[in-house]
Amino acid sequence: MIKLGVSLYPEQETAQEIENYLQLAKQYGFTKVFTSLFSVEGSKEEIISYFRNLSDAAHRYGMEVYGDCNARFFMQMGATADDLSVFKQIGLDVLRLDLMFNDERDVKIVNNTEGLGVQLNASLVPSVKHILEMGGDPKRIIGSYNFYPLRNTGADSEDVYETNQFFRNEGMKTQIFITSTEKGTHGPWPVSDGLPTVEIDRDLPIGLQVRHMIALGSDELIIGNSFASEEEFKEVAETMKQIYVYGEDRPFYFPGIRDQIPIGDIERVPLTIELDKGVSEVEKQLLFDFVKHNASEYIHTIIRSRWGRFDFRPIPIPARECDKEYFEDGDVLIINEKVPRYKGEVHIARKKLKNDGTMNYAGRIKEEEMFLLDYLKYNTNFGFISE
Repeated sequence: MIKLGVSLYPEQETAQEIENYLQLAKQYGFTKVFTSLFSVEGSKEEIISYFRNLSDAAHRYGMEVYGDCNARFFMQMGATADDLSVFKQIGLDVLRLDLMFNDERDVKIVNNTEGLGVQLNASLVPSVKHILEMGGDPKRIIGSYNFYPLRNTGADSEDVYETNQFFRNEGMKTQIFITSTEKGTHGPWPVSDGLPTVEIDRDLPIGLQVRHMIALGSDELIIGNSFASEEEFKEVAETMKQIYVYGEDRPFYFPGIRDQIPIGDIERVPLTIELDKGVSEVEKQLLFDFVKHNASEYIHTIIRSRWGRFDFRPIPIPARECDKEYFEDGDVLIINEKVPRYKGEVHIARKKLKNDGTMNYAGRIKEEEMFLLDYLKYNTNFGFISE
């Protein structure tokens, strides 16, 4: 299950505000705290005390603390690749290297004996590859993306998707930032225009941002700015319920097919469908109650979910009239009983398709969520929700 976190910047927040925010975050299932170490001025002792208080507060709520560090701060604190004890004094669980040293020090830091987890900047894939080649343990590494306070400077979805695939293939997890859209939020700098990694997330509702990150294959999500509202925490919690569902087994799933059908605990990409007025109750069950939708191997013409044809084989799905001559990209279609072998399959059109009467029009994907369809690759689980 994807892990959730918040960000705190104690140089801008009171101890009581931090305590209240941690309590709220914990209530809604958040387990990580991110902070920027190098944004605070002061002596080594003052900085240790500053962030130790934050770490102690987070640990009281059972939350892990991630501290962002650059080379200047690293040296200012007297740390070396062989001695990271100052970060343990601060109370960190995970040290993030905003920029790597690009030499053997990186490997020593990754393979440290202090028990610190290490985040490497996910935007610097060549440097991460070099660390792995020099002997860095991939099990000790989390790829952590940057956030982007300045509008129009954020990452592209496709770049993040490809980078996530690299980290996943190498046995490493990734952490990425989403953003609160509350007015007056802040990060480590005096800019209040959101703190996402991916640019198109900057103005999206926070629940849709979470679904976007699931589609891109991220493992941990951090709300980059403070303070998110309780309404946003509730929205994230509700979205998590839509993402993680349970698919029951069926005695009529035969060997071979059973290995392909999503069964048990399922992570999926929920899609909001604008239902057609004529949708039947059986079709609603197929869309909303049947959770085992996943994309078949070829997705250039349709995103095809096959498995409903097994569960709904004995149930009539009569053809319904539809005045559309052609179906369009984003239309959701259900194979009706004019094609008995495939009755119950659910398709999402990706190209213009002739309406030949064998598919019932169920509705269409909400326009602002159409971009999610680009990331429903082969074997990606998805589902439908209504507003």
